[in-house]
Amino acid sequence: MDARVVATTQRDNALVLRLLFVTGTIAALISALSCGSDGNSKPPQVLTGGGPTLASARGAATETPVPDTLISTPTRQPTIVSLAWLSADISLPPLPPALAASSPDPGLRAAIETAVGDREGSYSVSVQNLDDGRYAAINEGKIYYGASLFKLELLLEAYRQRDSGELDFLRLLTLEKKYVEQDLGTLEPLGLIEGDQLTVADAVRAMIVVSDTPTAVLIQDTLGPPNVDATLRSLGISDSQSANHDLPVTARDMTRLMAAVATGEGVSQGSRHEMLSLLAQEGFRDGIIAALPQNTPVSHKTGSFESATHDVALVWGPAGPYLIAVLTDRSYDWQPIREISSAVWQYFSANP
Repeated sequence: MDARVVATTQRDNALVLRLLFVTGTIAALISALSCGSDGNSKPPQVLTGGGPTLASARGAATETPVPDTLISTPTRQPTIVSLAWLSADISLPPLPPALAASSPDPGLRAAIETAVGDREGSYSVSVQNLDDGRYAAINEGKIYYGASLFKLELLLEAYRQRDSGELDFLRLLTLEKKYVEQDLGTLEPLGLIEGDQLTVADAVRAMIVVSDTPTAVLIQDTLGPPNVDATLRSLGISDSQSANHDLPVTARDMTRLMAAVATGEGVSQGSRHEMLSLLAQEGFRDGIIAALPQNTPVSHKTGSFESATHDVALVWGPAGPYLIAVLTDRSYDWQPIREISSAVWQYFSANP
């Protein structure tokens, strides 16, 4: 893995997870991560030998951070770790089997432009209704640093390789030092240390549900970045690239990629369901989801960094399911994304 990718992806979102754990808000986090689970999710269990569990960090919520010494990982030998507790198989509403042909909607575009307004910074938005094809976009071809959006690219390629027989999701992968060095707080609450082994399926869970970067880069190396890019090109995506250490993305490409996930292009219907279920459990929910009515079904992937705050989603909306990608060059600034998301929802509510 290129050192620049290591340096630029390791901080993405992990600090949020770390903060939630050390301030005692474990129950709230697990609730957010489960997103529709049946409540029977278990804390991480080391399959052989001893290891930390989330229960060791539980306690009453406090405004004072818990000292690291109270939640530090006990010394143990590397072993096989299961992350099956991290996600559940959740039900989502049906989707049309294919995209409706896009049809520009001036009213939708006007609603987006009004929401963006004259804000400082750069904004790219792409929206398409899957049922009737209503479509609008602004600045959709602008290239941004993708941050954790590259994990959405990996998700589709992982399931494509599974369905083609190229990748066994039960295959054990080793969390080598080069991956651990990218961690900024997600590995400890996941119960993972250097040398641990976990399945491909569990690494995929971690990279999506908690946007864990070490497991994502492990998956990226396992899939082969050129293979990821070949799949992107087969979908008509050329500006966004996994093998490029700058991780370029555009709103147009990310909408196209989420459309491929939604319709299950190149994968089985079972894989389509699993991908959407995992994305529905992504735990960072300050952007598109925060502007929607409670319990609205949404599958999404976020990405944030010092010069990037992005959210790409499939929303089951009032006028049918729609795709929305909002990419910005702002630093961890979710409020504009919420307002754009709200404007799109309200437009479809008023124009079903």
